[in-house]
Parts: sequence; structure tokens; C-alpha cells
Amino acid sequence: MFIIIPTYYKMGLLSVYEYLERRFDLKTRLLASGLFVTLKCFFLGLVIYGSALVVAELTGGNLILIIALIGCIATIYTMLGGVKGVVWTDVLQMVVLFGGVLAAIWVVVTRIEGGTAAAFSVAQTAGKFRFFNLSTSLTEEFTLWNGLLGGAFLMLALNGVDQSETQRFLTTPTLRQSQVAIATTMITSALYGVAVFSLGILLFVFYQQHPEKGGFGINPDRVFPKFILEELPPGITGLVVAAVFSAAMSSMAAILSSQATVVLEDFVKRLTRRELTASHARLGIAVFGALCTFIACFVSRLGTILVAGSKLITFFGGTLVGVFLLGMLTRRANGWGAFLGALTGIASVALLSSFTRTSFMWYGVFSAVVAFTSGALYSLFFRAPVLEKTAEDKNLSRVAP
Repeated sequence: MFIIIPTYYKMGLLSVYEYLERRFDLKTRLLASGLFVTLKCFFLGLVIYGSALVVAELTGGNLILIIALIGCIATIYTMLGGVKGVVWTDVLQMVVLFGGVLAAIWVVVTRIEGGTAAAFSVAQTAGKFRFFNLSTSLTEEFTLWNGLLGGAFLMLALNGVDQSETQRFLTTPTLRQSQVAIATTMITSALYGVAVFSLGILLFVFYQQHPEKGGFGINPDRVFPKFILEELPPGITGLVVAAVFSAAMSSMAAILSSQATVVLEDFVKRLTRRELTASHARLGIAVFGALCTFIACFVSRLGTILVAGSKLITFFGGTLVGVFLLGMLTRRANGWGAFLGALTGIASVALLSSFTRTSFMWYGVFSAVVAFTSGALYSLFFRAPVLEKTAEDKNLSRVAP
């Protein structure tokens, strides 16, 4: 973050993928933008599906119709708010989100026989607190090593080369405030992760104590909606449902805004040289809102929401991290090297996921290393770039092939 974000900030970028054109060339920029848009279409589909699933469980309504309704609501308020509107609604939604999760934790604790002490004992006996799995096997889904290395690359993919996240940091007036925003985001995400982990443990203990309630015989994505529907008092139910929607709407608004920005800045404006207006942005948001809502109708085939989301980020994000670091950490790398390196990174992780049982937590590390290393090697077969620092842009800029 001390290399990537300062580079963006000093260059005054609207799309972070513009950096790749300045450092490498247009084709590398468009390839990276295309990878990002593809990733976010499927990821947003998961978000819409997850929030619709909660509503469908609570109301008994048709899941497809609820998906369409949620997609429309998110699209309309993103069109009206803009990027800074997204940032400010995120702040309010985060307050509601934490409130809802904490309220749910309190209710579960009161329903567990023996309280927190009993919950801790049952969870520990079941191995739920096994945080330090020191296994070196690449096929185990979660270990200490893939958590540290894979988690680091996951964070880089999210907060360093993901337009939907970086656009928030780049709206701050100064670089210092941008770095504070990143630190705050990571701390808040860690605290939220602890809260959600605790809620999951408590739900496990609750349904183990009450097997007659059928908490273990259903899709894991439906356990929390089931608890909301059957166990929470009416007032708390409303708060928790609002918290679920807060998380979903926050992600939907940021992703739709970033998709429109990337396509308009990286494809439309760059290829047509047309001046863009707010109307173009709203149209882009509407198009992607409709597309992602359509995808949401089918994403249940990818598996549970949490695992599917992580797989998508590590699958696409690792290659993007590798290409960006190639540009920022080396001077010999050139456009063709970066472009071919990115293609090699995507191809390699596709083969890894298709023909091996390697944990998805290693996808980001593997593809980033492959993209970086192969990009550096490919560059040796092409003419070295001429790099200079200009007065306007005190960053590496490509001025000659």
C-alpha cells in the first residue's frame, strides 16, 4: 500500500488501470480492465444473490423476483449518488451492519444453554478454534501459511488493484488521508471478520444443542436466514435484516460505480476520444446493474457464497497484482512482456484450478508470481522501454516502445 496507492494518487487517476497504459501500453490496460469487469460481474452477482436469499427465506417470496427487485434498487440509488455518495452511504451502512451483527450475537448467546462459557467449550471440542494449522499441504483448504500468504495477496487484490475499493481512497483530499482511510478500512474489516466468525461459532453451538431445529441439514448459506426467521424477536429481526442489506448495498453501489468508471474511462473514452458526461456514467451503471442482476440468478452453482467470492477474487486478482507490481518494481519490463505475463498468469491459474486440488487460497499467490516472473522474462525478448520522470507526472511513464 505504500507503493501502489501513492503511485495512483500522484498521477491523479480516475481508473487505476490507466496506470498500466502510462507504464506499459494500451493493450495491457484494456486486458486488466477486462479482467476486473469480468471479476466484478460475477462477484456482484453473488452479493445480490446472497441478500435476496435472506429476503426469500424470511418472506417465502420468489427468489428470482427478489433478485430483480434488489438489483433495481441498488442500480437506481447508485445512479443518483455518484462515488462520493457511495462513500458516505458506506459509512452509515457500516454502523447499521455492526449493530445488526452484535445484536444477533447477543441473541444467540442468550439462547445457548450455559452461555459463552459453554459455547467456548463446545466449539473448542469441535475444533472450531484451530487457528494455527501448520500443515504444509497445498491441498488443505485453510492453513496458517495460505492464510498469511494467500491472505496478503487477497488484500493486495482488494485494496490495491481493485477499482471498486481504490476509488474510495482516491477521493480523499491528500495522500495522508488516503493512507489513513486504507488503514481504517483494514482495521474495520478485521473487527467485522472477528464478529462474523464469533456469530458463526455461536450458531454452530446453538444448533448442536438444539438438533431438532434442523440447523445442520441445510445449505450453509441458509443457516443465518433460518435463525433470523425462527429465533430473533421482531425488533431485532428488522435490525439484522437491515444489517444484511447494508453490507449488500455498500458492495453493490461501489462495484456498479467502479464498473461504469472503468468501462467509460478505459474503453469508451480511450478508444473513441469522446468527452464523457454524467449521463454516460448513469447509463453504464444501468447496463451493469441489469447484467449483474441477470448473473445473480445463476451464481448459486458456484458453491457457498463466502468460498465462491474468495475464489473469484484470488483467481482474477492475483494476476492483476503481479502485473501492477511488475510495472512498479522493475524498469526493464515493457508492454509486450506485461501483456503476455498477464495472459500467462490467467492461463496458469485456470490450469491449476482445473487439474489439481490445490486450495483456492494459493490461487492469488501463484498467479501473481507467474504473471510477474513470466512478464519480466518475456520483456527480455522485446525492446526495453524508455522511461523518464516528467514535471507533471512524477511517476514512471512510458514515452517510447
